[in-house]
Amino acid sequence: MHLNGRIPTIFSVSLLTLSPIAAAQEPPIGLAAQCIAPPDWYSSDYSAADIAPALSLAVPALSIQADHAEVLWQQQTSYSGNVTLNYQQQSLRTERAIYDQQTGRFEASGGIVYQDPQVAARGESVITDTLADTAELNQLDYYLRGTAARGSADRLFIAANEDSARQLSFQQASFTTCPGNTPVWEIRARQIQMNEDEGWGSARGAQIRLFDVPVVYIPRFSFPVTDERKSGLLYPTVRSSGRNGIEIEVPYYFNLAPNYDATIAPRLMTERGVMGVGEVRYLDTEQAGQVNLEYLHNDSSRQDNSARYFWRLEHEAQLNQNWSTYIDASQVSDVNYINDFGSAFVNRADSHLYRRGQANYVNARWQAQVQVEDFQLLGPYQNPFRTIPRLNTQYATETPRRQGWVFDWDSELTRFERQDGSPEQATRIHGEPGITYMMRRPGWEWSAESRLLMTHYEQELLEGDLLTRRSITRTLPEFRLHGQLNLERPFEFAGTQGIQTLQPQAQFLYTPYRDQREIGVFDSVPLQDDYNGLFRKRRFSGLDRIADAHQVTLGATSSLFNQSAEELLRLSLGQIFYFSDSQTQLFDDSTQVEDNTSELAAELDFRISSRWFFNSSVQYDNQLNTMQKSRSALEYRKDENNLIQLNFRQLRGLTGTETDVEQVGALGAWQVSPQWSVAGHWYRDLRNSATLDANFGVQYESCCWAVRVSAYRRIDRNFEGIQAGLPLSPAEFDTGISLQFVIAGLSADRSGLAGMLQQGIFGYRRPFYLSH
Repeated sequence: MHLNGRIPTIFSVSLLTLSPIAAAQEPPIGLAAQCIAPPDWYSSDYSAADIAPALSLAVPALSIQADHAEVLWQQQTSYSGNVTLNYQQQSLRTERAIYDQQTGRFEASGGIVYQDPQVAARGESVITDTLADTAELNQLDYYLRGTAARGSADRLFIAANEDSARQLSFQQASFTTCPGNTPVWEIRARQIQMNEDEGWGSARGAQIRLFDVPVVYIPRFSFPVTDERKSGLLYPTVRSSGRNGIEIEVPYYFNLAPNYDATIAPRLMTERGVMGVGEVRYLDTEQAGQVNLEYLHNDSSRQDNSARYFWRLEHEAQLNQNWSTYIDASQVSDVNYINDFGSAFVNRADSHLYRRGQANYVNARWQAQVQVEDFQLLGPYQNPFRTIPRLNTQYATETPRRQGWVFDWDSELTRFERQDGSPEQATRIHGEPGITYMMRRPGWEWSAESRLLMTHYEQELLEGDLLTRRSITRTLPEFRLHGQLNLERPFEFAGTQGIQTLQPQAQFLYTPYRDQREIGVFDSVPLQDDYNGLFRKRRFSGLDRIADAHQVTLGATSSLFNQSAEELLRLSLGQIFYFSDSQTQLFDDSTQVEDNTSELAAELDFRISSRWFFNSSVQYDNQLNTMQKSRSALEYRKDENNLIQLNFRQLRGLTGTETDVEQVGALGAWQVSPQWSVAGHWYRDLRNSATLDANFGVQYESCCWAVRVSAYRRIDRNFEGIQAGLPLSPAEFDTGISLQFVIAGLSADRSGLAGMLQQGIFGYRRPFYLSH
């Protein structure tokens, strides 16, 4: 029984020897199947049952088989010829094995092969002391089954501490995910030590070798032996641009605790200096957040060598079932920071940084929110008002399932201030009781809603150089009727059967006119007049302008579904019919309504096939017979990593200007072969015959390494020294290239080349939102 009780220890020790590296190194996304090349000594179909045993000693979960055996009672047992030990899902095969029952020493020589569901290993010999719970393996090769990871070691010593946790010590060990006798990259270390309890390992005298040539020497580093995160270097990035010169960024990751970590990355720019980049993340059951900081002490490309920085804080907390908080704040040292250095959080075309902090309360019928809003302008734009603070409360009775009454109440208290120290300020108090009666049936639904909008302003505004104080109270009733039919019928087209739905809807809206010209504009802008916007109750956001309305909106949406309930097509068409002009204006007379009808709004989403999609949205002025706004996109999508899109956008009269916009764009990402991929985007202004933004990249990827090269050309948005209201200087362009080398199995980069599609001024948008 002593023999049977100790033999399983050999197998558990062997498993601990090799599984840590499997957990620490996951195969990279996109790993080609042909790159998973097992070593020649590995046999995937090996089974001990295939060997005809001369002797078999079997106990539950353990069996020993061999061609020959010699047993000295209570002393020593010798096995030879196709010796196989099986324990649960682990197997050890050798030619000669000796077990001494008195000393507890087990020796296998003449070559050993070990396999379990995760690991396969080959060695010259193994010596195990089953009493002391130690083992020594010599001249070891290992392979992580189902992956490309493999390596070797001259010697491996395993011992158990007082808590029975294994301690492993490799001598002259290596690791790689590349096939072949001379892998593209390989890590070699003089010594690797691991501890089962701690979950970490450490390497001494390590070097990273490329094509068997050492390129990086690391005296000591640590790594995880489970699936936990571990501190260490991440993949470097090399870039080049006309503004910053050659850039080299080398991130280092700190796994500080299971629920928070940090990353720092020195960023060397030959034209500017060294920037420090840092990120801290935290997460637990009640809160989560992230802090980012970038700092360049002396910018050598500027005459004053000024310091430049960017910081960002995002924090979200669920205090209890009812209360939650959220903070999103960021700041840059100057208006050109994003243009010069870029950011993962701000687009180069953004006009401002938006900052807000809020606390929310929610229960079955009540909602309340306290919010503070602020902006940092990134160009010569008019300084907006900030809200310090805004208090909003909402109450609503339970919504009936089929029909009944709903009473609700909205209220708001807001303080507005200019962020540039201007004496302009205002306090707004708003109350809005409403009552609605609704009826819902499967084939139709309608609702009648009446509201009373009561708003009071205490404001101090500049008129020329004079500060004017005004107290204004505005009271407006609002009445709305809305009805909708839900119709469907079977259809058949070109052999395809399905269902067609039709949802016509109508809305009557009445709000009387009030002169609001003495109220300042604090948070109101015109809203988009797309199809869904036709059925809004307000033409402007905020509360500073509530437009008078005496109108009827008619619209309809029709969809086609196949037999699998997949939506193939959706077409929406609608228009507003005015019984009287809307006199309320915002900023200038262009926001008044003096026509009998609104622009005709139409939207089309068409799933041409499983891979082809078309989307279009237009606003057509049928009185002037002109297209006011339009956008269209045609996309071929093979899968998530292979797509091509052509798009077009047109706008007559940009808001607040007489500028017309007409642009075309093309973008795509495609895997040309298992190793080669390309991606890029291109946008052109047809009015000015100029390229706005272009980016193109090529990537070569094997199973264990990848290299990416990309080039860009974009508008240089340099606003430094330009005051609001002054004409802008002619646009200039910035060009550059980027080179990135990725080591699969060591790099944390999983974004793929398709991530380039989000780096443009416009970014990638899926043009279709059909339901499934």
